Amino acid sequence: MAIQNRIRELRKNLNLSQIGLSLILGTTQQTVSRMEISGDIPTDLLIKMSGFFNATTDYILGISEYKRDLSGQLRMNHEMDMYYDIILRYQQLSTVNRRTLLVILDRLEQAQYEQSTDRKESDDVQKGDTKDDEDSSV
Repeated sequence: MAIQNRIRELRKNLNLSQIGLSLILGTTQQTVSRMEISGDIPTDLLIKMSGFFNATTDYILGISEYKRDLSGQLRMNHEMDMYYDIILRYQQLSTVNRRTLLVILDRLEQAQYEQSTDRKESDDVQKGDTKDDEDSSV
């Protein structure tokens, strides 16, 4: 599979838009689009994607068909064991209720992102106030 398709596949498997992935990676939507079209990935973003998607860099680059190395697979197995009961409950839901749950999860993720953004802006404002206090004491 081509590198361009791997990035798009990984992103779409998590229902992420290019903008969503760009926010996670700390880059722009244009950069994500360029990576998906050309396959040219800056090293720092490749490492971030590998961690976020829990996939090897070789998999993202299309060099390997194996998504995870042994330690990544063990980590994934441990995570799956922790949440297996949630998966079983999800499987018992009707199609409509599964969709509803996914919409609720999307909204919770959006609210969490907005909250973290607001917190960061608040911290930046407080740092600015502290700097102003230091300037006035001089």
